[in-house]
Amino acid sequence: MAGIEIGEGHNGGRISAKVGDQINIRLPENPTTGFQWRAQTADPGVVELQSDQFLPASGNAAGSGGVRSLQYQVRGAGNTSIALDHVRSWEAGTPRSQFRIEVTASG
Repeated sequence: MAGIEIGEGHNGGRISAKVGDQINIRLPENPTTGFQWRAQTADPGVVELQSDQFLPASGNAAGSGGVRSLQYQVRGAGNTSIALDHVRSWEAGTPRSQFRIEVTASG
């Protein structure tokens, strides 16, 4: 079982994983702007979201940003996309930005 670390530079890319691996995604976020990363549904037979939390930057200064940390567990062999939208919950329409990675999992 391995931990696979994913960041902004992986946007639009592909990764290979094995059943039992954990995929850790960390993206910059500043909730005081109203924008937050929201996970879209991935194939739960391949990956399952285990944790989704905001980690403030050290110092916790008012208005400062931090990191959105999401952990996925690889559950089964197959292909799926992990996709996140950077949105304000009260606004409809196109997200400010998107993050997407293709996952190929093997047994």
